Amino acid sequence: MQFHSTPRVARRTLAVIVLLIGTLLLSSCGKALHKITSDSGEYFDKWTDTTYIALPASYEPISRGDEYGKVSLAGVKNILYRIDGLAPTEYLCTEYGSVYHNKNIQPLLFDDWKISTLKVCTDAATTVSHLKLTPEDEAHASVIAATQAAWRDGVSVRYPSHLTPDENYTLRFESEDVPGLYFAVKLLAYDEDVYDVIVNEAGEEVEVNFGRYFLYDRYSRRCVATDDRIFRLLAGEEITP
Repeated sequence: MQFHSTPRVARRTLAVIVLLIGTLLLSSCGKALHKITSDSGEYFDKWTDTTYIALPASYEPISRGDEYGKVSLAGVKNILYRIDGLAPTEYLCTEYGSVYHNKNIQPLLFDDWKISTLKVCTDAATTVSHLKLTPEDEAHASVIAATQAAWRDGVSVRYPSHLTPDENYTLRFESEDVPGLYFAVKLLAYDEDVYDVIVNEAGEEVEVNFGRYFLYDRYSRRCVATDDRIFRLLAGEEITP
């Protein structure tokens, strides 16, 4: 005995098959991660022919996005993630917040950022800040500019490791130029002035009082003096531009 499908049943069966195939294809595409290799501290994505190198550790992702690629390091599988707001062929990050950028694209670094927000955070917090400064506020704009200039142009001094800071914050800068990254640096206040020996323009060694307030990056070990205006804002004082 032979059975024959009616045209309606055949069409319905075909539609179900097409739907299943489409679902499987979408599922497969959604889960496929880029296969990335590692060599001498660089990552290479052969699917996009992109080589990534690390930014200095002071750069942090504001928000980690979806999984993008997988890489094997010392036999252990690691995941690389998108950074929300940035193209994955330009920037990626690791689970622990290290940021990598396309080796063939010169990133815009903090010294040249046009700052849109400065958050004054506790040591560990990245989303909760004690104070938020924006350039729309005239007084805030002067503080932001002075702080960025202090880091960019300040004379490096030896980090006063023999002293314990009275106050300890992390400054996190944002810029619309690079909408997915923070630049983070420590802000420290001591209860006594810090001195260091520098070489002046005449080539002589002189001892200089650098005051009580410093910006410090524990990764590069750079430490520069700054002023007290952020601490005054934290204390509720009004700052004159």
